[in-house]
Amino acid sequence: MTARLVREEGEIKIWELIGSNDEARLEAMLDLYARFFSQYAHYIPRMRRRAALHAEHRPGHVVHYWLVEVDGKPAAIRMFRYLRTRQCGLAIALAIDPVYRDVLVAGKRLPIYLVEACLAQVIADAERLGDPPPLGMVNEVEFPRLMDRYKQYGIMKLPVKYAEPVFPPRQDGGSSAQELELVTFLPICLGFLPNPALNGQAVSNEKVANFALAFLVDHYGLPVDHPQVRAVLDSIPEFIAGE
Repeated sequence: MTARLVREEGEIKIWELIGSNDEARLEAMLDLYARFFSQYAHYIPRMRRRAALHAEHRPGHVVHYWLVEVDGKPAAIRMFRYLRTRQCGLAIALAIDPVYRDVLVAGKRLPIYLVEACLAQVIADAERLGDPPPLGMVNEVEFPRLMDRYKQYGIMKLPVKYAEPVFPPRQDGGSSAQELELVTFLPICLGFLPNPALNGQAVSNEKVANFALAFLVDHYGLPVDHPQVRAVLDSIPEFIAGE
């Protein structure tokens, strides 16, 4: 089954690769991922396996792997998911070939267009499933200068000392517990793009904790009592972990 065309705006096409066997586009997406996220290239076999599954293979998750083409050429990737129980989306990866960053789509530069399209998709996922409107999109942001750029897209920095788990290459025969022991943690920022339909609803400390748990526990699979998870929760101002 070929990839599903999600959006088309002039010379821009966005293809959904989850659940397809569109090998050419999947490999184009993975090539862009390896190019822009070389430090995580060992994740690619996992991503290739995940792409073959249904978007809702994991209960409560709706996963999206997007490949963006400009005039038929691979230009960008956007990987994200909607988490039903956390009432938010998680932005996993965004990478745009510098050649295409200034391309205008519907009057907006391609990066801004993709950030907004991603949020719109998560809102559509919730509506399709009969869920309340999601609060917005949560973003892992690796560098302070990138956080400054994201603020231009309407993404706010959340008040939490967050750390991204970095898993080692998977070893044949290794258990999940053994893999977990080898995880390292990279201090980065956590950002949030609110759902504009909720009219500026305040982001409470409890919501910040919910967003952190969405990544650490629901996406990465860390135990909720993992020391690093507790440290992240304890860093939220005036929030007592566990309450």
